[in-house]
Amino acid sequence: MTTPHQATFFLELEASLADCPAGGLHMELRFREQPWWDSLAALTLLAVFDTTFGKPLPVEEFMKCETLADICRLA
Repeated sequence: MTTPHQATFFLELEASLADCPAGGLHMELRFREQPWWDSLAALTLLAVFDTTFGKPLPVEEFMKCETLADICRLA
């Protein structure tokens, strides 16, 4: 189950990512394995995280994340 902030994060991220299928984001998604994942998607994710949760996602921690759940735990 996602929190309201996590749901907003998923919606904003999905809207901001090129080629991300509608409704394709969920907690256990291994985002780095997706065909739409690239360096621009990474920068987009960092920006959306900052906007949604009101704090930056430390790059060192982001590099350790494998799923969107891992990212949400850092919020």
